[in-house]
Amino acid sequence: MPPQPEAGLSPREVVRLLQEHWRVWALPALAGLLLAGAYAALSTRQWKATQGLLVRSEAAGFAEQRLGKFTDLAEMKTLQETVLEVARSQSVVEATLKEVGPPPSRFGGWFGNRDWPTAQDVADFRDDLRLTPPGGAEFGKTEIFYISVLNKNVERAQKLVDALATQLEDRMQQLRNQRAESMVAELRQGVEIGTQRLDAQTQELSRFEAGLGADLSDLRSLVSPIGGPGEMGQRALAIEGELRQHDGERQRLEQLLATVRAAESDPNLLLATPAELLASQPALQRLKDGLVDARIAVARLSGARSASHPLVRAAQETERGVAVQLREELPAAVAGIELQLRNNAARIKTLTAKLSDVHGRAGSIARHRSEYSELIAAVDHQTRLVDASRKQLSDAEALRAGAGSASVLERIDQVEAGIRPVGPGRVTIAAAGGLGGLVLGLSVLFVFYTTPAPGAAPPAVRTATPRMTAADYDYASRPAVTPMPYDTHEAFGYSTYAGTASPR
Repeated sequence: MPPQPEAGLSPREVVRLLQEHWRVWALPALAGLLLAGAYAALSTRQWKATQGLLVRSEAAGFAEQRLGKFTDLAEMKTLQETVLEVARSQSVVEATLKEVGPPPSRFGGWFGNRDWPTAQDVADFRDDLRLTPPGGAEFGKTEIFYISVLNKNVERAQKLVDALATQLEDRMQQLRNQRAESMVAELRQGVEIGTQRLDAQTQELSRFEAGLGADLSDLRSLVSPIGGPGEMGQRALAIEGELRQHDGERQRLEQLLATVRAAESDPNLLLATPAELLASQPALQRLKDGLVDARIAVARLSGARSASHPLVRAAQETERGVAVQLREELPAAVAGIELQLRNNAARIKTLTAKLSDVHGRAGSIARHRSEYSELIAAVDHQTRLVDASRKQLSDAEALRAGAGSASVLERIDQVEAGIRPVGPGRVTIAAAGGLGGLVLGLSVLFVFYTTPAPGAAPPAVRTATPRMTAADYDYASRPAVTPMPYDTHEAFGYSTYAGTASPR
C-alpha cells in the first residue's frame, strides 16, 4: 500500500496564499460590497404603520352576562377571525385604496388614467397587510389585536392603516345591521305565525269550553295541577252525607216501629225504650213519662199506707188510666212511624237518583278530560313559544338599533409608524454583500490555489514498517535458548525435560 501524505495548511501557508493571491479574494469582496451598497442606496425601504384595535361583545340581548364581556374564549376568537376576514375582503380593501388614492407615479401621467384600484393593487395590499396579536400572546386569547400595513412611504402607510380601520368599522356595522335586519325579519315572521297558531288553538279551546256548559268548572278542577274537588264533587259529597243521615233515620224508625208494635201487647216494653227512639213521637214520650210517674206515686204511697187507702187507690186508678191512654195511642203512633218511613224512603230514592246523575255527569266529564288537557297544553306551549319569539324579536331589534349607533371595535391611541423602516439598514446590507464576496473569494482561493511554494521543502511523509513473513526470518542467526531451572518453571506451572518447557 503506497504511503498517504498528511493533508493540511499551516498558518504560514495561509498567510502566503493570501499575500500572493490577494486579488482572488479582495476583488469579490469589493464587488459584493459595491453591489450591495448600490442596491441599498437605490432600493426603497418599507415602513410599517400599526393601529391597535380592541374588540368587545355585543351588549344588546345579553342581560345574563357582564356587558361587553365574552362568555368564553371561543366566542371572542370567532369574532376576531370574522374581523380579520372582513379586513381582507375585496370591498374593504378597494374602499381603503380608493379613500387614500393611488401612489404618486414616477412616470408622470403615463399611468395616471388607469383604473384604481386594480386587481393587482388589491393583491399587493393584501400581501402588505399584517394582522397580529399582542407580543407573546396567542391569537384569540386577548381582546386586542393589531393591523399593520407596509409601504414605501411612511405617510401613505399611516393613511392606509387609518383608512383601513375606518372602513373596517363601517363594514362591521353594515354586516351587523344586515344580520340584525335578517334576524328581525325572520323572528317577526315567526312571531306572526306563532300568533296565528295561538289564536286558532285558543278559538278551538273556547268552542270546546262553550260546549261543556255548567260542567266547565268541574272539568277545570279535574285538569288543574293543584287538584281539589270541584262543584260537582262537592255536590256529590253533600248528597252522600244526606243519604247517610236518612239511612240512619230509617234504621231508627224501623227499630221504633218494631218496639211500638210489640208494646201494643205489652206496654211495659215501651218503658224500656230509649228517649232517642221516641224523639219523633212526643205524645208517646209524654204518656211514657206519665206512666212512669204514676207508678212511682203508687209505689211511694203503697210504702206508707195500706192498699185500701184512698190515696193508694187513686194512684192506682191514675196508673191504669195512663196505661189505657198509652195503649190507645200506640196505633196512631204506628201509623205516624210508617208515614215517616215512607217519606224517608222517598227521600232516599230521590237522593240516590241525584247521586247517580252526579256520577253520570262526572263520567261524562272524565271522558272529555284528556281532550281538554291536550287543548290546554297546546295553548300553553304555543303561548310560551310566542313569548320566547317576542323576547328574541325585542333582542334582535335592540341589536339592530345598536349596530347603527355603536361599533364593536375601538381604536387604541393613534396610528404608529415607528422611527425606522422595516428590515436591515443600508450599512448592514452593504456589509453583508462584502462578507458574501469575501467568502466566495476565499472559497475559490483555497480550492484552486493550494500548491506549495517554489523551493519549499516537501511535507514530511511517514512510511509504514513492512510486515515480516516466515520466509524472511533467519532462523540460523537466532540465539540459543538457555533452559531455566526446573524449580523456576515449577513455580510458573511448567515442567522442563531435555531442554524444552511444557505445561504440566
